[in-house]
Amino acid sequence: MVSWDGFPQYAARLVRAVIERIEVPCLVIGTHPNVPIDGMEDALGQAVTWVDGGDQMTWSQLGLKPPSIFIQSGWNRTAFSSLGREVKRAGGLVIGLSDANWRADYRQLVLGPIAFRLLYKSHFDGMIVPGSQGTRLMKYFGVDKLCIREGMYGADSSIFKSGPPLNERSKTILYVGQFIERKNVLRLVDAFLKFVDKYPEWKLHLVGSGSLKNKIPKSEGVVVEDFVQPEKLARYYQDAKFFVLPSLVEAWGLVVHEATLCGCGLLLSNAVGSAPDLSNDVNSVKFDPRDTLSIQHAFDVMASMDEVRLSAVELESYRLSCRFGPDRFAESFFSLVDYLSVTGNANGVAREK
Repeated sequence: MVSWDGFPQYAARLVRAVIERIEVPCLVIGTHPNVPIDGMEDALGQAVTWVDGGDQMTWSQLGLKPPSIFIQSGWNRTAFSSLGREVKRAGGLVIGLSDANWRADYRQLVLGPIAFRLLYKSHFDGMIVPGSQGTRLMKYFGVDKLCIREGMYGADSSIFKSGPPLNERSKTILYVGQFIERKNVLRLVDAFLKFVDKYPEWKLHLVGSGSLKNKIPKSEGVVVEDFVQPEKLARYYQDAKFFVLPSLVEAWGLVVHEATLCGCGLLLSNAVGSAPDLSNDVNSVKFDPRDTLSIQHAFDVMASMDEVRLSAVELESYRLSCRFGPDRFAESFFSLVDYLSVTGNANGVAREK
């Protein structure tokens, strides 16, 4: 059984990859996502049981006995936590999903391990995290490294896939995400407007929504658009040479995986959690998100790339993108369950290093 807070379409495709490999019914419980996506249950291949995350729930209310395995997202959601506790009491395995990444701030270094050990270490038997930074954090919190798997996030390569060669694409820089302070969109636009004075042939395409939308400066070179459905969004990636993510804080960044699947080059802030997994010196340019000049410099480096370099960028993005997606999530889940079952290492997160 699976619970997922704010159940998004990418998660539906990940969970479907698990369901298709098992021979028993699987209940999927979710709270509604902030951005409605058409065809959610079509993507999953079955109905979703939608709940209010703030309500206490029992398995009997769902017409079921506690399952032997429960994947739990939304640690602080009352509905999911109560279901997870019931599974533990019945002797089942609870596998947690955590999208937090390593930041090395006071909250993580000092408060995090204490809170995790007090509140969660006896609850979760294993963890699935997005990538290497999530693994590092969970190990620091006391999770046995053998009880951690990566691949919690991943776009669907049947939707997000290669487009025209990078050399033939329009000189477009694409951003996809919320227009909020944490995403640093206003500083991004400020840097772009300075850059485009020298390179007027470039365009910045912003796709998203949020409270800062009306504060984005109007400019001929800046296109602002509301969120679109995944199939249309994939075409935007396939038309863009580069994808930019200027976040001040970014746990992982599924959009980075979408971009690499489509062969885009990457312009990433040094706060993006997926950077170690999906980027390197070949396919990306990094910058300090709090420094407008640093963002401008990243644009300048991008604009100076010749056809040979762009071809290398594209190939490297494709190569790195293959490490994540629905198949990776399913493989991680079954690998973790097999390990916990064979070794009898239930409650592996409670083991100290």
